[in-house]
Amino acid sequence: MSIMNTLFDLGLVKDRIFETIVSTYDSNGEPNAAPMGVMTDGVQRLIIEPYITTQTYRNLVLHRCAVVNITSEPVIYYETSFKEDDPDKRAFLNLFEKADLINAPRLRDADAYIEVKVRQIDVKKGRAKVLCGIEKVYPVAKIPPKAYCRAPFAVIESIIHATKIKVFLSNGEKERTKELINLVKHYGVLVRKTAPDSVYTNMMKGILEKIEAWTKAKKRFT
Repeated sequence: MSIMNTLFDLGLVKDRIFETIVSTYDSNGEPNAAPMGVMTDGVQRLIIEPYITTQTYRNLVLHRCAVVNITSEPVIYYETSFKEDDPDKRAFLNLFEKADLINAPRLRDADAYIEVKVRQIDVKKGRAKVLCGIEKVYPVAKIPPKAYCRAPFAVIESIIHATKIKVFLSNGEKERTKELINLVKHYGVLVRKTAPDSVYTNMMKGILEKIEAWTKAKKRFT
């Protein structure tokens, strides 16, 4: 199986941002992990864009490698995001094991792993664009895992909100209507950012058009 076929099987397709957890070793050899969006450029490479003030960036510069962990488990995202909740680091360190081919840790309970080596780093306006070559891709879950993209979630949330907006408009609940419309607009921006020119952007456009039509109709009859 080719690398790109495996990436596609994991849900990673070109020009979309997928939420993953990137794990690295620091200068003391201790694991570090942070939720981070990644992209594939379609030529067997991944792109990671950390801020240069982050530990992940420093570790990538130092060791020139990382593991991109794919998981949809919110607890893992929480534990790697809020390390201060585990001051002695025992539970945090227990999340990891060593990667197969590179000098980086991987998360024991991830659904899939992508081991990468840094090929190029460019820095612009406080953020790095790290181009990584793929060394190994391996799913471990029995059910084929899918990389998490925020766009499907945002569309589902927007659909739910839209059904409520229609009811709130009918009931004259202006504040609740305004709050949900602002949320849907926020999700619209998110979808355009994470999945441009996709079925998700088309759906978001339709949702926003419906909300606008309902709002105009309500104004005409009040």
